[in-house]
Amino acid sequence: MNRVLLCLPVLVWSAVTSAPAAQIERETFGCKSMANAERLTALRMSEDEGAYEDRLGRLLRAGECRAWAVDDAVTIEDEADSFVCLAPKGSRGHCFWSARASTGSP
Repeated sequence: MNRVLLCLPVLVWSAVTSAPAAQIERETFGCKSMANAERLTALRMSEDEGAYEDRLGRLLRAGECRAWAVDDAVTIEDEADSFVCLAPKGSRGHCFWSARASTGSP
């Protein structure tokens, strides 16, 4: 009985801290700041392709955003309505906010 009670906190901790795995289904971007991800998504949907490309390029060069390629293995670290915060699988750094649809996540 004591062994079970001693193992219980470890089991609960591992269940809470294990992030779900996912795979990128279409080329996209992710940003450390959800505000930047939202702004880029709005620009992508607008008719101003130049503004989208310019802003994305600046944020990628600054290290604020990153590109995700099809089939990149990621973990979902956090979730919001239409965005998920993704980290490269096995990584313990920043996560990057990306459109939920890019992972096929419901």
